[in-house]
Amino acid sequence: MTRPIQLLAAVVAAGLLAPLSSKAQAPQGDAARGQKVFQNLRCVTCHSVKGVGGKVGPALGAQPGQTYTPATMVSGMWSHVTKMWEAMDKAGIPRPQISLQQAADLYAYLGGGAAADKPGDAKRGRTVFEAKLCASCHDNAYFAPTLETLAGKASAFSMVQSLWEHGGGMLSRMVSRNVSWQTLTPQELGDIIAYLNTKK
Repeated sequence: MTRPIQLLAAVVAAGLLAPLSSKAQAPQGDAARGQKVFQNLRCVTCHSVKGVGGKVGPALGAQPGQTYTPATMVSGMWSHVTKMWEAMDKAGIPRPQISLQQAADLYAYLGGGAAADKPGDAKRGRTVFEAKLCASCHDNAYFAPTLETLAGKASAFSMVQSLWEHGGGMLSRMVSRNVSWQTLTPQELGDIIAYLNTKK
């Protein structure tokens, strides 16, 4: 193979592999699958989307005049998850685990999947990570994992997966230390994700 052809092959391979790499971090969501996830996990019991569903919790999805991005969905979920857990426990609804793909599908259903988040700022993210008391556990392996394994892999959807897989344990540890559950704005969430992606 001559040098120009080798170069062309490398460029083509990079072009093919790049989408696979980014897809692994943030899978492509599907609205039809997201609607099924929304129903199967019984989110529809309490929440409505475009007027369809329960009225116990707030309506979900893009609201008039709002840019609905993955961080918008995830920060809302993160900030109010303790109320959701309480309501689910009272209603006898088991707390689900949500995969990375399911999180992407939910976003596609709730928001149409069209809007992207602006890149977060890692320096601000470190400040938020400390201010929101994440560092008080995650910078000490005695209390919680130190999160270095998330470098280059953290995304809004992986935050959903972590919240529903490990959030109950996080809340228990926080209660035992007399620490309140922390709320996050979309910007704060984006900055934390940027910081986690640089954490080594």
